[in-house]
Amino acid sequence: MLSRTADHLFWMARYTERAENTARMLDVNIQTSMLPQSAQDAEQGWRAMLGISELQEAFDHHYGLLSKRDVLDFMVRD
Repeated sequence: MLSRTADHLFWMARYTERAENTARMLDVNIQTSMLPQSAQDAEQGWRAMLGISELQEAFDHHYGLLSKRDVLDFMVRD
């Protein structure tokens, strides 16, 4: 196998793993957000999601106010 091909396969697997981990974290947070809780607790959960992914600063730059829909859109599409 060529070195370049091996490198491409490595990075493809790495990005696939990252996408899977992000999907799992979002799934858990969505499931948790369906439980009875205050609006403040729900917001903390979404802020924690951005913090874990080290995306809080980038999110604040693009959006400002935090909402479930914006966090999902930002983490999945951006």
